[in-house]
Amino acid sequence: MKPLLLAFPLCLLPVSSPAMEFRIDGETVHATGPIEKGDAAKFAATVAPQIDGPLWTVSFNSPGGSLMEGMRLGEAIHGVYAGTLVEQGKSCLSACAIAFLGGRAFGTYAHVVRREIEPGAQLGYHGFFSGRNDQVELVNEVLDQSRLVNALLLDYATRMREVDGGLLSKLLTTGPAEMEMIDTPAEIAGLGLALTGDPLPLPQDWPRAACRNAVQTMIGAFAEAGGRIGDDVRPMATTEIMRWRMLDDKYPIDDGTEAVRAALLGLDPGEAIDLMAGEPVHADPENPPIRVALDQGGGFLGNACYAMADPSFITTIVVNGIDRKATLRQVDPLFARDPNEPLW
Repeated sequence: MKPLLLAFPLCLLPVSSPAMEFRIDGETVHATGPIEKGDAAKFAATVAPQIDGPLWTVSFNSPGGSLMEGMRLGEAIHGVYAGTLVEQGKSCLSACAIAFLGGRAFGTYAHVVRREIEPGAQLGYHGFFSGRNDQVELVNEVLDQSRLVNALLLDYATRMREVDGGLLSKLLTTGPAEMEMIDTPAEIAGLGLALTGDPLPLPQDWPRAACRNAVQTMIGAFAEAGGRIGDDVRPMATTEIMRWRMLDDKYPIDDGTEAVRAALLGLDPGEAIDLMAGEPVHADPENPPIRVALDQGGGFLGNACYAMADPSFITTIVVNGIDRKATLRQVDPLFARDPNEPLW
């Protein structure tokens, strides 16, 4: 995340300024301007009755405003099953970023959020204060207000779903005159966001990053996966080559693997890979898989990780030749990046 120092403080109480405007264009609601008292009621009265399908989205461009009204607006958006969006070149800061968390998928029985952000958009969070004018405030009173506001925000975020409470709590420790921008894969995942718009090009070292994240998922947060990722990174030009390498990684030549190896060599290469992975892999000949060597240790027994890129997702297969296991994951392309490296 990138910190931004604001030229003015954004506070808990509304100030005298124009209220938010809602302009409907097709199934997009453009919500522009500061959030002030009464905006949630205006949304409920003028916009909500028109939302009647799965593609309705509230696109924000707002500097923030009233925190309490931001939560009310988020509740109103949540209640009508509309998604939320911050487009490239636009911003949604402070109380707007709170309202943004209300984005929700339409017509689902299970609770599914729909919050989208385009590369280059500014979605910013910080702490809030009361906006009192008197300079002589008891420290305990300020702390009590802060605890109450944070408790309300965390309760709200829990009801909106798919928000990492630890991440939000950290964001709320930012000073009221500063702003923390959401721009890393870890933050995007922690707030339940989807990156939309033009896809970002994959970094040069994406296979190692994807395999590192796959191994990290397997071994848990209390161990470091970096030491398990080797330096031997090799693309495989054909599925036939991939089959041979997976055979050697999962079923190394010894007295107990001859029959299995013979059976897999008798199949189509793609079918053999699917069987070794445990489910369909859909290896794309135009995007050759890449094998990343793994180092065993600390209870981790993986021999190699196979990484494949597709415009829609990243596939990793971690192969274990001791237990004869393969762990396949198909995830968002952001999985192939350093989780804490800013994307823009």
